[in-house]
Amino acid sequence: MYLFDTNVLSELARPRTNVNVVRKLLACDRALRFASEMSRYELRYGAALRPHDTVLWPHIEREILPRFTWLPLGADESVLTADLCARLRKQGQSVEWADLAIAATALANDLVVVTRNVRHFERVPDLQVENWFETD
Repeated sequence: MYLFDTNVLSELARPRTNVNVVRKLLACDRALRFASEMSRYELRYGAALRPHDTVLWPHIEREILPRFTWLPLGADESVLTADLCARLRKQGQSVEWADLAIAATALANDLVVVTRNVRHFERVPDLQVENWFETD
């Protein structure tokens, strides 16, 4: 089962999409496709930053959101995100908190993160990560 990072979800909205990634994503059984509410936040934030854009967010709502089971940021995910952030900070490292929330969601639900940004997740212990963009 997979938790798709925002950069993978965004491929479904890009004008020049990575066809191999989209094909693999859509070939994946719907029951195995998950996304974190943090990704919904990132998608909405990105769309809201675009001035006078009335097309992107409705497209995301119609073409991306329904394709996934959306996992909330509940108590387990919040505590795990904070623990991961503190652990990395004590080691003198940092990872964006949004990525840590996505990683925590994957860990709490025993999912593999699919992302282009492997580097963002490689410092999270016990996290399984796949890069479907590598085959380009």
